[in-house]
Amino acid sequence: MKRSFRNADFERLAAFWNECAPEKYAIDGEQLRLNTVDSPVFDWGASCIEDADGEILGFVSIKKSAASLYKGQDQDVAHLSAIAYCEPQYGLDLMTEVKMLLANRGFTRLQFGQDSRHFFPGCPIDHPSLCSFLTVEGFSEGGEVVDLERDLSDYKNLYPIPEGDEMRPLEEKDVPALIEFFDREFPARWKYDTMTKLGIEGPRCVFGLFHGDRIDGFALIQDSTNKAPIGGAVWHVSMGANWGALGAIGVAKELRGRGSGHALLGSALECLRDRGVGPCIIDWTGLVDFYGKHGFVPTRRYKAMSLALERGSA
Repeated sequence: MKRSFRNADFERLAAFWNECAPEKYAIDGEQLRLNTVDSPVFDWGASCIEDADGEILGFVSIKKSAASLYKGQDQDVAHLSAIAYCEPQYGLDLMTEVKMLLANRGFTRLQFGQDSRHFFPGCPIDHPSLCSFLTVEGFSEGGEVVDLERDLSDYKNLYPIPEGDEMRPLEEKDVPALIEFFDREFPARWKYDTMTKLGIEGPRCVFGLFHGDRIDGFALIQDSTNKAPIGGAVWHVSMGANWGALGAIGVAKELRGRGSGHALLGSALECLRDRGVGPCIIDWTGLVDFYGKHGFVPTRRYKAMSLALERGSA
């Protein structure tokens, strides 16, 4: 029997997920709730849970396009945010209905992951059964990105702060300057994600590059005290105690190439270290060499996968 996510037992669903996925992709029930029904683009009509006699057989989480939240998103693209099943046949059954429903609504493409409040930036390469399942379903492959990690216990920033730059965590009084910075430099997803996160956690989750009262760079930073982990921090269960996360991070165009980016990254990492962070993750990036200079190494690899949808087909 298929049912909606209303009144779902997220602890049970997370335990089911954890039985199906590799250990490094383990989650808890609250993270599953945050990344599904708590998202403003969660698709209640397309997402469902399949069970029989109280036993979970599978579930699928679909998100709508984030075009209503920030610029640059195709409103005709839906997202397969998560899928878990005990046997491939139940996954196939779930996907048959999802594909038909979305196509008949007018969606033209189904993207695995990359949704607002995502779990996955692509299909994890070290989850071969999922990759094979998506391939059988007709998904085509794209480029690869990685998550990177290192322990910050002994981290030391080796990059000097350029003259005139000031690095520090944000305070409440800095929020208007942060909004101005985003409108000037990163007006789409990074603005939305960071300002939403700031509204939940407060300004200490943003580390800034300042010139006087003006902000010219930012880094989103997270630690185990956070209420709503996002990005790579969704994998905090596998990272253990005192976890941390960094990203997104960016500097103003006119500062690029003068060392401000490395200085901002190093200063933000030292801030996390001083907050007691040990294992730290940077997610969804191709800049392995850039972050590698700070001791980060790839721990998860993903490949983009998407499916063209045609009305009336399954």
